[in-house]
Amino acid sequence: MTGEKDNKKYGLMEVVKVSETKNGQFRITLKKRIAQELNIKGTDYLVFLKNDKGELVVKKLKLKDMSLEE
Repeated sequence: MTGEKDNKKYGLMEVVKVSETKNGQFRITLKKRIAQELNIKGTDYLVFLKNDKGELVVKKLKLKDMSLEE
């Protein structure tokens, strides 16, 4: 995002922390507000997708049928 004007396109915006583990993996800490908005539980999986505009999209993955929740 390049400025305040770009922020108006999005309804939910939070800063999250990324930390590196000892084995070189990365963890993202979501704020409770984001988890509630996306209906995320502690056992859920998220998938990160890149759209044709180069934007990163995060969706909740339903493992029972390997589909994305809309």
